[in-house]
Amino acid sequence: MGYGDALMATGEVRILRKKNPDAKFIIGDGKRSYWNEMFDNNPYIIRGGEAHKYNNIRWIKNYEHNRPYRLYGDKLPKDNYNWNLNHNAKRGEIFFSKQEIDFGKKIINQIKEKTYRKKIIFIEPNVKIRRGYENRDWGTNNWQAVVNKLKENFVFVQTTYEDKKRLENCINLDGVNFRSAVALLSMCDFFIGTEGGMHHAAAATLRKGVVIFGGFITPKITGYDSHNNIYIDINGSPCGSKLHCKHCEECMKLITPDLICKKIEENI
Repeated sequence: MGYGDALMATGEVRILRKKNPDAKFIIGDGKRSYWNEMFDNNPYIIRGGEAHKYNNIRWIKNYEHNRPYRLYGDKLPKDNYNWNLNHNAKRGEIFFSKQEIDFGKKIINQIKEKTYRKKIIFIEPNVKIRRGYENRDWGTNNWQAVVNKLKENFVFVQTTYEDKKRLENCINLDGVNFRSAVALLSMCDFFIGTEGGMHHAAAATLRKGVVIFGGFITPKITGYDSHNNIYIDINGSPCGSKLHCKHCEECMKLITPDLICKKIEENI
């Protein structure tokens, strides 16, 4: 289970628990449960093995090969993610440990000591490597152009691991796990990045931001009102192609660094 998918599942829990305040929730198919570290410390989500301890159990059927934002079936195109246009993501939530909070505070305080009053922007230029990933990739050069243009006015923070691409003129923290990165994000002033796990994390931590969707998937499915979502609605959008897509390539070319800079300055 990806981090973004897990966060969307916590969003379902957040909504349902309002009507079922005494319930505990299990993410799974009704028999098998699926755990993700995004559920750590969440008092409302339990593992399947704990079900016997509680009287009111609700299953959230959001797991691999059964995502509510996708359609499944043998008759659907095999080379596409077939989107459920009736689905709308619910803002998730994450419960940090003291260690994670302390990590975020330490980094933010160190940044503020050196930069004083500059706004801090958390940037995520990388996309998850999976089939069709290049159709969601705006390109390192574009993200670098944004940083270069705005570096005098803002501080950019990026977390990376393994072989992820690192931007220049950013404060880069390498080897940071996802939860710690989200704790840091929660203390930044703004988020910019592509549609993916970190944009779901930005919504979960109530961070405003600019999110690039291109033409691969529409923000009506996985976007949030708290973000300025850059979606190119042309013929073929949202395509969901698992193959290299000329349509998505065209959509990304229509999104310029100047446009993103303008959106950042308007919304931060």
